[in-house]
Amino acid sequence: MKRFVFLISFILGFPELLMAEMAPRNDFSTYAEEANSKIGFSKDYFSFSFFYGGSLGPPSGSFIDAEKDYDRNLLNRIQMGEVKRNIVGMPAISTYDRPIYQSSGLFGIELESGWTDYLGYGFTFQGQSVHAVRQRVQKQIHFALNEDVTTLPRDVQVYSDVSALTFLSVHPLPKNKFDPYIKLKAGLSFPVSDNVHASTRDDYFARNSSMTNGRGFSWGVGIGANYHASPKYFYMMEFYKQSTRIYSDQFTGRILNTFYLQFGVGIRLALNN
Repeated sequence: MKRFVFLISFILGFPELLMAEMAPRNDFSTYAEEANSKIGFSKDYFSFSFFYGGSLGPPSGSFIDAEKDYDRNLLNRIQMGEVKRNIVGMPAISTYDRPIYQSSGLFGIELESGWTDYLGYGFTFQGQSVHAVRQRVQKQIHFALNEDVTTLPRDVQVYSDVSALTFLSVHPLPKNKFDPYIKLKAGLSFPVSDNVHASTRDDYFARNSSMTNGRGFSWGVGIGANYHASPKYFYMMEFYKQSTRIYSDQFTGRILNTFYLQFGVGIRLALNN
């Protein structure tokens, strides 16, 4: 009797056991395959990243050229004795150092979304600055008709801006850990400066040499790569060249060129490939 009951139970339960064995299992290998399919860029991609870039060379363009023209004119005025170096009127010969212009770096955040498996778009919010180590001309108190140059060079900020840019990106290797890309960017910049010159000679009667009503248009190209260490996180490296056309009350249409090597880290916010 016991054998009969066991046999009936086996016959009734065997189809369910067989179907359970034939059904696909959601084991680790299946999870790994699903996770790997979500790595890299795709049309459902959406990410947030932040980055910092170090300068790969000195800044250039007509903005820097205009400041260097001012520096050369100042040196000529010093050598001719027109500009003094102290309140007793001693010439400033041999006390003027040639300025050094350098970028302080680029930093920002970026949002990127997939358009297709190969094309993306997004927004970048960033800031940069340019400093110069140079001497400045100042008014004399005791001799109102004279100008003198500061004894030692000082670090002064000649330019800084914040920019809001939009971009298009091309990703030739979608859904890969190694994700090279090219980005084309353009947008608006909002520049300021503590020490900028409208011409090759200071306005002796001006209260200061700050830039007023600064605004600009920026464009640039970036070539780099993302490394997707996991479906959620990635690292980036990018060579980025940017140009900014600057307008202000002091001058019109001067261009600043900068070149950076950027490093960053990002978080992927969409995983529905």
